Amino acid sequence: MSHIERALSIRQPWAELILQGRKTIELRTWDTDYRGLFWLHTGKAADLGLDRSFGVSDPPRGAFVGRITLVDISPVDAQRWEQWRGQHLDSGHYQPGWFAWHLSSAERLRQPVPAPGKLKLFEVDEALARRLHAALA
Repeated sequence: MSHIERALSIRQPWAELILQGRKTIELRTWDTDYRGLFWLHTGKAADLGLDRSFGVSDPPRGAFVGRITLVDISPVDAQRWEQWRGQHLDSGHYQPGWFAWHLSSAERLRQPVPAPGKLKLFEVDEALARRLHAALA
């Protein structure tokens, strides 16, 4: 692997909903110039009530679970918040400063790959990238 591969940690049940294709917009308070594939990592924190509210049972935590394509990023205003609610699945009220990360082409790993995550969009080292590609094939 000669190119840099990236990853993003997303809490459950949001990561599982992305893999199911039910969530196609991830909300973030920051932007990036990056577009393209990234690995989907799940944080360790659990909110069992939130899991249940979306019908997600015992999702993997603290592991890489798939790969997704970041197609575009758009600033979110009050109108877009409501317009895209079915894609971002956040039932809260609009707050300024959010960005909509438009996602597509979710691919689930055959088995989760336990590993620590990091903040923001982070680089995956070559050894881990090889393990992730093997789990995807």
